[in-house]
Amino acid sequence: MHIIVVGAGVTGAATALALIGEGHSVEIIEAAPAPATGASFANAGLVSPGHCFSWAEPGVVSVALKSLLGFGDGFGIHGPWTGALARWATLFAREARPERWLANSRAALALAGYSRDLQFSANLVLPKSYGGRQDGILYLYGQGQEPGPQDASLLQEAGESFRELDAAMLLEREPLLRSARVTFAKGVYCPGDGTGDAARYTAAALEQAVAQGAVVRFAEKVLGFDISHGVARAVHTNHGERRGDAIVVSAGLASRRLLAPIGLHLPIHPVTGYSISYRQGGQARPSVGAVSIAHKVAWAAFDDTLRFTGFADVGIPSDSTVAKRFAALQRFAAQVCPDIEALAPQKWVGQRPMTPDNLPFLGTSPVRNLLLNCGHGAMGWTMACGSARIVSDLIAVRRPALDLQPYQWDRYRLLGRRPRQPRSSSR
Repeated sequence: MHIIVVGAGVTGAATALALIGEGHSVEIIEAAPAPATGASFANAGLVSPGHCFSWAEPGVVSVALKSLLGFGDGFGIHGPWTGALARWATLFAREARPERWLANSRAALALAGYSRDLQFSANLVLPKSYGGRQDGILYLYGQGQEPGPQDASLLQEAGESFRELDAAMLLEREPLLRSARVTFAKGVYCPGDGTGDAARYTAAALEQAVAQGAVVRFAEKVLGFDISHGVARAVHTNHGERRGDAIVVSAGLASRRLLAPIGLHLPIHPVTGYSISYRQGGQARPSVGAVSIAHKVAWAAFDDTLRFTGFADVGIPSDSTVAKRFAALQRFAAQVCPDIEALAPQKWVGQRPMTPDNLPFLGTSPVRNLLLNCGHGAMGWTMACGSARIVSDLIAVRRPALDLQPYQWDRYRLLGRRPRQPRSSSR
């Protein structure tokens, strides 16, 4: 089959590589002039099933209200104030009920763990090409803080290995914290989690796909789809028509715009995040990736890069907000690694394509031969390889390893969730 993949971020690149490995002819179309220019460019670098719990958790509505009143801490809500934002926020609030949070977190863990295992076991892209390491991640808590009451049981249920560490054990696991000016009282260490540069992974995956015969078309914008009698035949681009036997939409935030004209009004909304990357010389480096839950900041090292990533601003923040976020991120980075205080970081702002339940739209659509692989939010790097394998399974008419009900395209009505209906996970 000849398959068109729309998007050359980490999910699109992983999908293209999985498909060409199955013997398909693959054509990747990307509006940007290079791969991984969006949310995949300078994200946290964490492959992190150990803390992929849904952001729509009980109590998040009060946090959002505080943010609107100017009391947000690491979380903000910004315009443009549109109907799309109102719908997304309403759905997000409704996902914050305890039973929904549990169901969404279970589904996120299932896909994240599956994807992580594929990435580090199949080694379709060698870790050395993207600074990849599977040395674990620390999830850190301050004095008086505790992991969520369901976190441990969810990890156990998913078969994820983890250890709870006290302050002294944290220093043994991560010696870098001995010199830090911020302290942590306890942590959870997930040894199966990993780190790596998502942008370099994307470039390496595309390079391998091209070496096996794939065609990549950069700076070509998909304008719409040719759909006849319920079957996707081609994509229309600013360079003409590209025909295929199947089309996979992995275009991040652009997926919502592309799919709306054919009746798929997916609630995918931008949630802005920030990163600063330091090129290190002889400075001390972390031995594992880490996340400070209280500060909403993560960090990881790959090769000569040390990156700090943090915060979540729903929508597009103002320039003044962006400046405040970067100032806070740099202050925190200097607290964790005093050696880098004199270094000038590379700054990046990116919009994550978030859904209300923090689960992607993954699998078949109402249009035959048009498959979805979009809306991964902050977990695109973690879920990329698993999502790619699922897409390749569906195209090959194989039953995927996971039940796809939680990720289906029609799980939402306008302002609520559709009742669950029995559905086959294969095509």
